[in-house]
Amino acid sequence: MTAPGPEDALRRVLEQVQSATEQMMAGDSGPWKALFSPGDDVLLMGAFGGVFRDHVAIGERMDRTAQLYSGGERVRVERVATWVGADLACTVELVRHEGVQLAGHAPTTTAYRVTHVFRHEDDGWKVVLRHADPLVEFRGPEVVLPHDG
Repeated sequence: MTAPGPEDALRRVLEQVQSATEQMMAGDSGPWKALFSPGDDVLLMGAFGGVFRDHVAIGERMDRTAQLYSGGERVRVERVATWVGADLACTVELVRHEGVQLAGHAPTTTAYRVTHVFRHEDDGWKVVLRHADPLVEFRGPEVVLPHDG
């Protein structure tokens, strides 16, 4: 029998990421914050915008985000790509939150492109980058070009 490799350990962490995302939708940011590396080189570029560069800023942003959610029915993850090395791993996913209630609005489905970079540390794989944005469907350059007038 062979020893579990980095892919096996990463697979378990990806399950934790999905669980933490579901808990975030229920208003609890704690599990997500625990997935980040304790190092000061962590980075969060969340779906609501902004760039957060340290644990304090990331924790505050995640707490505010969790307060906006009031439940959801399901998180579906479509893994687009995964790369796993000895010390770094990266995933690219399409994540859909079904039945989510966000900022007091009626339940809806939201979709995000999500990239995670993980670093293998003494206690396993930890997130060093989370980037999410709502640009799942191609919208063309007019979305980012300034409006005339």
